[in-house]
Parts: sequence; structure tokens; C-alpha cells
Amino acid sequence: MNYRFLHIADVHLGRHQHTSPERYADYFAALAAVVDYGLREKVDALLIAGDLFDEQEPSAETLRRAMETLRPLRNAEIAVVAVEGNHDRRKRSEPAGVMDLLDSEGYVRLLRPRIGEQTLTLDSYEHGRGGALWRPRPGVAIAGLGFLPHNIEEYYAQAAAQLPTDAAVILLAHVMVVRDEDALEYGCVGMEDLAPLDGRVTGLLLGHRHTRMGIEGETDGWIFNPGSLEYVNSLDYRLPSELRGFYDMTVSDGTEGAEGAEGAEGAEGAEGAEGAEGAEGAEASASMPEVRYAISDGVLRAQRGAYVLEVRHVTTEKRPARTLRVDITGCAQPEDVLSAVRNAAADEIDASLRARHPIIIVRLQGAAAISRVRIPRAAIAELLQTSFDALHVEVMDRDLLGASVATTLLADDGGLEQVADRARAIAAELLQARGIAHGREAEFSAVLLDLKTQLQGSAKSPSESVLERMREQLRPFVESESGAGDLDLEEADRSDPDGDETAGEDAE
Repeated sequence: MNYRFLHIADVHLGRHQHTSPERYADYFAALAAVVDYGLREKVDALLIAGDLFDEQEPSAETLRRAMETLRPLRNAEIAVVAVEGNHDRRKRSEPAGVMDLLDSEGYVRLLRPRIGEQTLTLDSYEHGRGGALWRPRPGVAIAGLGFLPHNIEEYYAQAAAQLPTDAAVILLAHVMVVRDEDALEYGCVGMEDLAPLDGRVTGLLLGHRHTRMGIEGETDGWIFNPGSLEYVNSLDYRLPSELRGFYDMTVSDGTEGAEGAEGAEGAEGAEGAEGAEGAEGAEASASMPEVRYAISDGVLRAQRGAYVLEVRHVTTEKRPARTLRVDITGCAQPEDVLSAVRNAAADEIDASLRARHPIIIVRLQGAAAISRVRIPRAAIAELLQTSFDALHVEVMDRDLLGASVATTLLADDGGLEQVADRARAIAAELLQARGIAHGREAEFSAVLLDLKTQLQGSAKSPSESVLERMREQLRPFVESESGAGDLDLEEADRSDPDGDETAGEDAE
């Protein structure tokens, strides 16, 4: 038995990142590249571990292009097996969703467990009737759990008890695995909660995390996440592109995989060291440790019971994202900042990169003699789009050093018109450092300086009306600190697992 398949997740078809038609097309191009790879390599199946689509109700054009992209696999009779993710699962009020439509038309086999009264059941899959367990050939079983928003640990234990014992079991789920219990969030599961599945599955294939996991042996050779095919969120740009792609995997019985497991070098950990020697075919496999893996030349080979899983990560071609670090120390005018960006771009963005219309993240650094509010963000974006062919530009100033040195207040050779701006910037930085008026530091610092001016403008105590006006100026910030203020949407997007990245790194 030898069964080869590709494992992808978090494709997010239909995403209009940066409201760009080009970025909309990029996600289909990424999937098409995987389809071409599968056809060229003549794999047996493509497995999708959730979030094929970016939303529950994609547009008609998105659905049309999705079917067009998957059609070559259907025509070649290469199976596409999928589970739903948190983005594309059906609504609770609806009997079917977009993935059901693809299933009915033969583009995918949608695996979905039956859940009722806190009980999860893995029915055998039949076209037109659904189910969660499909046997493509003797010796191989593919099961699907999809995205389980609640009761994850209990459902995983129930699923483990129903998995077949006479086949190599590949289990698809859309969940992020974390080792620290304090890091558990919506859509996450603790590593220890997967214990019921350990020893029952040959491979647990996941989605939801946008960077790869498993190929370096960090999950003992049985849990894998390929990462998204394309950059999905702005935070994705800050990590290397090779952390995203798909897995090329082959499962075989012990007699076919024993030599590969024997000959691999560079075993990781004690189990890996054991796994590099002593496999003597199917007879010996019965007495082998439950988990043995070894890594050689980027290929992980894991022996689990009588089966061998061989895994290789393939990096997908993406629209390039380049981080441009620009030192604006001493820049006192918007024109100075713009000039510094232009010089940095000329040094780092060559003709080959420009030809691919990159996404450029500008990270301003150093100790600028200009307040953050006067940084010419729109002009920076226009410069990089018109002169360096950037598709999209983001300007970040979080790396700027605090301009709280007193000499920066008088950095100009002539004129003091910027002193007030710099004083506000210093006050905002001090507020930010103390966590006061989070997300509204600049506004609060301006109000505080204005109050100070009002108090100093009179030799006598302020009148009741002046004090009441001051109270009204402060009231929104007091309410915000007590929890009734506005939500910092930018910070919320950074912490949303589906907005870029979960755990500070990845998921959508």
C-alpha cells in the first residue's frame, strides 16, 4: 500500500486583501499552483484542512473561480477531500453551506461529523449523504472533524474511539495546537488534549495556523500544519515566506517504508534516534515504539505502528512582501522622512522585485525630530507605488525611539512652530509607556497640554465654568480607562486569530 496526497489549508479564496483586485486573484493563483503540482506528480488526493474560502457566503464569482480552479482535479479523478474551517463552515441555521455545494457537484468530498446531544459520530461517507469517514482504498482511512468551536477535548476523545484500527488513519481538523494552557483561545486545543488520538492516527493534519508546523519534528512526527498558501493578514508579512505552503505526503505500510525510516539521518530527539535504526520490516513493526521519526534532506519519515508517513514541505510562490527599514533619526520635516524612504527604497528594491509589484511594509526607525502625526504616510505610499511599483504599502512607526530627549524640542535651526507638536508626541509616548488611554495617547496628550495652558492662563483660580469644561474634556478618557471607551480596532486585528495571527504569529 502506497498512498500519496497533498495537504493544504487556509486558502481563503475570495479574500479582497487591501481591497485590491490583484490580491483577490493571488489566492486563486496559489491554489492553481497546487493543483498543477498534484496533476504533474499524479498524486492520489488533495486534502484541505479548512478555510478553502474566506467567508461563509462567498460571491458567485468566487464560487465560479473556485470550481474552475478545482475542475482539472475532478477531470483527472484525483480526489479532493475537505473539512470546513471557521471561515467557511455552514451557518447553524442552514442545512448546507458553500462546501456542501462543492460536494454535491463532485468537486470535493466534504467530511463532517454528526453532532447531537454532546455526542460526536463519525458516519461513513457517501456521496449525497455526507459523513466523516472515507476509505479511498484498502489500508487507508481519511476522517474529518473540521472546526469544532466548543467541547473540543471531549469530541476529540469520542472521535478517537471510533477510528478504524485496520488502516492508516489520516485525520483532518481545523484547530491550532498550543503547548501552554495559558495561551488557549477560541479555536485552539492543548497538546495534552490530543492524547486520545496519539496512537490512533498515522497523521493529524491541521489548518487554522498560518505558518507550518511539524516538519521539524516538533510534534513528534504525527501532527502537521502546512501554513497558508498566501499571505492572509498584514502580520503574516513579517515572517519568512518559506513558513507557508503545503505538504507532499505519502503513507505506506511498514514493509515499504522501513528502509526509508532506517536510512534517514539527522534524527531529532531520543525517539528520532531510535527510529533511525532497527526497522526490520512488518514483523518487527509490531514491537516498535508507537512513534519513531527521522529527518533527512528536509524530509521527515515517521513510523507509527505498522505504517510509515513520509512528509516534505513545499513552499508556494507568493506575491513578494518586503520590509523596508528606514532610519529617520534627525528628520524634522515631512520632506526629510520622504527623502529617507526614497533612499532606502532605491537601495533595496531592484528591478526584478518591482516587476512583481510587491507589498512593501515600511518600518520607520530611529529618533525622529518630528511627531508621529506629521509623518507623511500617504505621500510615502504614493512614492512607493508610483516610483517603485508597489501594489500595497503599509507604514509602521512602532519602532521609533521615544523623542523624549529635551534637545529634540528645539531641533530646528529657526522657528518654534513644531515645539508644541513635539511636546504632544513626548506626552503621548509617556502615556503609552504607562498603558494610559490605550489607542488614544496622542489625543489625550493634546488635551492634557491644552488643560495646562488653560490653568496657566489665569492668575486666579479657574471659574466653575472653566473647571466643568475641563471635566468634559477629560471625561471620555476616564470612561475609556474604566472599560466604557472605544475599542482599539488596530490592536484587535493584531490579536484576532483570524485577523492575523494568533499567538502573535499566525492564524486566521
